[in-house]
Amino acid sequence: MSQLINLFESDVLTDWIDYNGHMNDAYYVVAFSQAIDAFMVHIGLDEPFRAEHQVSIYTLQSMVQYLKEVSEGEPLIIKGQLLESDNKKLRLYMTMFHGQTHDELATMETLLLHMNMELHRAAPFLASTQAIVDNIQASHNELETPVTAGKGISLKRK
Repeated sequence: MSQLINLFESDVLTDWIDYNGHMNDAYYVVAFSQAIDAFMVHIGLDEPFRAEHQVSIYTLQSMVQYLKEVSEGEPLIIKGQLLESDNKKLRLYMTMFHGQTHDELATMETLLLHMNMELHRAAPFLASTQAIVDNIQASHNELETPVTAGKGISLKRK
């Protein structure tokens, strides 16, 4: 059975609280960024691997949806689903859940690009990384695509 990948867990930190008394929008993105780092490790791109092979991941585009407020000290869990991938790019969809109630707090869909850091150019994944990505992709193809995946921002016109 395919399932989402656990990427990040933390309590909402004091520094993350804004003037409205709940988590500031920028810190949702900080938490999602930490989840992207964890996804890199999950596909084998840990710090030693990146240093040895001079590769990394860059974020090309992200879309965040803020669904519910969360307050200081409340637990967060971010899980990820690989929606699409090829030999250089990853389309990752992440959902932030409340660690106790399991309510959806926010989502981020992001497009990631594999980079050769020596050349500062996009580069195909190394074979070992591609094999891991392909296995995750095959598994996640069995999951339902989230209804908000691929949606943009617009105002409803009458």
